[in-house]
Amino acid sequence: MDPDITTAVKTALMRAGACAVGIAEAGPVDDSAMAQFDRWLASGHEAGMTYMHNHREIRRDPRLLLEGAASVICMAFGYRTGRMRDPGLPHISAYALLPDYHDVIRKLIRESGIGETLGEEHRDWRICIDSAPVMERYWAVRSGTGIRGDNGSVIIPGYGCEVFLAEIVTTKRLRPDTPLDRDCGHCGACRSACPTGALGTERTADCRRCISYLTIEHRGPWESAEQIMAMSTAAGKKTLFGCDRCVTACPHNRKGIPCTGMPDPSDEILALTDDDILTLPPDRLSAKLKGSCLKRAKTDGLRRNALNLGSL
Repeated sequence: MDPDITTAVKTALMRAGACAVGIAEAGPVDDSAMAQFDRWLASGHEAGMTYMHNHREIRRDPRLLLEGAASVICMAFGYRTGRMRDPGLPHISAYALLPDYHDVIRKLIRESGIGETLGEEHRDWRICIDSAPVMERYWAVRSGTGIRGDNGSVIIPGYGCEVFLAEIVTTKRLRPDTPLDRDCGHCGACRSACPTGALGTERTADCRRCISYLTIEHRGPWESAEQIMAMSTAAGKKTLFGCDRCVTACPHNRKGIPCTGMPDPSDEILALTDDDILTLPPDRLSAKLKGSCLKRAKTDGLRRNALNLGSL
């Protein structure tokens, strides 16, 4: 365990744009955390995300992702910027106003220079940004990067929960950090802000009635009573992609300072309307959405969402 290597890695990643970096020893996830995850799946709260049932052993132990893995490096990259959509336009989650974070963060990490310290990518270290079955929020807490909020998000002290999480699994044995001995404060603001009552008691969400899930991950029409109820709320009728309500309500964000190593929001997405979704030819709409997270919902999903907009 070399403290100089640990310091060098953290410094490089912070310079690359991360607002927090923490390190944990690679190993099995705690039994209590896995039991909570299993309860979430057993309850059906993952909705249509059947892939959450896959690769359970890897999810339980990230060492299976990379031979000889010894450490998990956790990072948070802020996405709060000063540029927002006109409030009169349909709602798009703040993170989706920026270019696709998967590509941007991967590029920031690779260009940070950590390869000079960690060795060869794919042999000595591996980047995980929603691209592997890693319990990222668990590891963010385990590494001391942040704390878990009642809205399920990881809160970075001094910054809030408007962050992307990313991990690096590495064969280097780095100095681990200590988890933070605090909680979010349990003020209840996030629960009050959720328009569909989707937040659970274990800092999880019931995706069957979560507007974010229903407008991004859900495929096909909304058919169940829970889905129809959620998307018939005032919030559902104003949403084109995602939902920030339980996040923006968190007082940790109001107290925090802006933190972003990300590019500016896309002008195309800032100005995107439901008419664009419904009337633009497929090739022009695809060009407008190029490099955007909105493509996750697919064209059919965006059209479904756009058709749902309007008065109650």
